Amino acid sequence: MSAVRSVARVSVTALVAGVLLWVAFLVANGTLRAVARPAAKPSPRNALYVQGQKIFRYDTFGDESFWGGALQLHKAIEGKKLGGVGNGVSPKTALSVGLKVDAAKIPGSVATAIKAGKVDLNSPKTTLALLKLNAVVGVKGIFDKNGSLKSMGLSCAVCHSTVDDSFAPGIGRRLDGWPNRDLNVGAIISLAPDKKPLTDLLKVDEATLGKVLASWGPGKFDAEVFLDGKAFRPDGKTAATLIPPAFGLAGVNLHTYTGWGSVPYWNAFVANLEMHGVG
Repeated sequence: MSAVRSVARVSVTALVAGVLLWVAFLVANGTLRAVARPAAKPSPRNALYVQGQKIFRYDTFGDESFWGGALQLHKAIEGKKLGGVGNGVSPKTALSVGLKVDAAKIPGSVATAIKAGKVDLNSPKTTLALLKLNAVVGVKGIFDKNGSLKSMGLSCAVCHSTVDDSFAPGIGRRLDGWPNRDLNVGAIISLAPDKKPLTDLLKVDEATLGKVLASWGPGKFDAEVFLDGKAFRPDGKTAATLIPPAFGLAGVNLHTYTGWGSVPYWNAFVANLEMHGVG
């Protein structure tokens, strides 16, 4: 029996040593790194996980009543502006302001045509086609029965997802939870044909609003300006803060850069007051 125990102890010791050596190998090769990474996702067979992923990626919570109904951003995409016709928003323009495209939503034949240069990335019509495919990350186009864009909304993913650029810059596989540090929220809002809801709220003219929006820059958003009207810090720099990641927050309470509250509080604040979700 003692011999058996000795063999068992040696086997267990060898096993533990082997595991440690494997972990060391992974660390040495950069497979495991001490950086913020999202937790391993649950099995797709988990219904709650699938439901949460769908909500995060595609649910607008009715905010199209603001982005489409009030600001009329969908008309900017089509090239229809108040008092005239604009140029529209092409895929190149959309990518230039940091919007991302989910390559998995693009049919193979279309992907081949894009690589061959047979798809016009300077045409707003191509943007509309991508919206119909649900391929623009975080942006939901709402079309009527005739296929015309009648409104648009935004989901959580517009700020808190990006892509790996595996197809082309700004086009690739989704990285849910990563902050979109290329997203120029101010520039996107500036495309809105009707900015009156914002100028009325802040009690400023459109030129002043434009200056504020331009000050944010890529990857930043000012969550407080629509509440206190203070767009700049005492030193004259923008009050906008970096868009945070949406992963690695388990067990963290005051996680936001403003330190206003817990994750549920922040979600409710952003969804209702910032994104203008309906309830």
